[in-house]
Amino acid sequence: MLTANKPITCKAAVAWEVNKPFTIETVEVAPPKKGEVRVKMYSSGVCHSDLHDLEGIDPNYPFPGVFGHEGAGRIESGGEGVTSVQPGDVVVLLFESYCGDCDYCKGSSTHKCLKTRRDGLQQDGTSRITCKGQTLSQMNSISTFSEYTVCSEFNVAKVNPSANPHDLCLAGCCIPTGYGAAVNVAKVTQGSSCAVWGLGGVGMCAVMGCRNSGASMVIGIDTNSRKFQLGKEFGCTDFLNPNEVENVPEKLAEMTGGGVDFCIVAVGSVQIMEQAFLSSHPAWGKTVVIGLVNKGVTMKAGVWELIMGRQLLGTFYGSYKTRLGIPMLVDKVLKGEIQLQKLISHRLPLDRINEGFQMLTTGESLRTIIDFDLKE
Repeated sequence: MLTANKPITCKAAVAWEVNKPFTIETVEVAPPKKGEVRVKMYSSGVCHSDLHDLEGIDPNYPFPGVFGHEGAGRIESGGEGVTSVQPGDVVVLLFESYCGDCDYCKGSSTHKCLKTRRDGLQQDGTSRITCKGQTLSQMNSISTFSEYTVCSEFNVAKVNPSANPHDLCLAGCCIPTGYGAAVNVAKVTQGSSCAVWGLGGVGMCAVMGCRNSGASMVIGIDTNSRKFQLGKEFGCTDFLNPNEVENVPEKLAEMTGGGVDFCIVAVGSVQIMEQAFLSSHPAWGKTVVIGLVNKGVTMKAGVWELIMGRQLLGTFYGSYKTRLGIPMLVDKVLKGEIQLQKLISHRLPLDRINEGFQMLTTGESLRTIIDFDLKE
């Protein structure tokens, strides 16, 4: 290709400092080094995780940087030694790598990879994106809010070539995080009762996971009752607005005959996490926490409640070994088992990214994606 082995100048959304809007800048994206790939981005999701970091959830976050951790595109070029993907392949970018060789990847105890960096840099400790002579960090080592990006080949999953990369970004975070919370972590069983707190994109994916696992009751819980009709289309059988009842755990015990079998929390609130734990069945209920809060914050879980049978679990990335699990999820999308199109409420060009985050904070959007081919 004409651009192979050469720097590419393109547009990216840059976060210069905490709590400041993104600015659209011209950046330079270096060629991929050994074991790396350069990706032409087609879509990127507007996710709460980006907003959390922008607002300072992690005091050590390396500003300035190019955010974005949920994206899809095609391989533009590969560095030395790359054999798992080729130019033109449709890929989903992964914020947790999978090398297939480290003890974590080869083991069954975790889905994490020892080669994943967590400092916004590539595996050699440097970045591939610069702007105005300044090196920019790369969120989760991938930076999907850029027209082109570079990452390790371990941070991309080659997927079915018939999948549309303009829609596929949600397979990089939203879908696995929510769907995996139900099928991999909660391990929802046939005929069980489930409750999902937060009917945003991740929550709706958890609803689909519960539905596809055979749950007989899926209760969607949200303070915005306007989401309930769409929740039915994803698989909710019942709904609860917590603002309309005096005691949520008591109401859910009444609805389920003693307590919910599986509670999934897709909301970043300790109070709601504790509420969900107390809503689970006291003898066997499982509560799975997805939502993020500030680092160092803790929640209460009574020792006696745990001893008597309640379980409290967390999940990161839906507990998928990424390069193995994400292609299977894309196949479910293509088969219609996961309703990707219904998750997308808004499409915006890159230069309207701040508008997308505003809709996220107001609850106006279910899931907004940045389509890099959209123009004003």
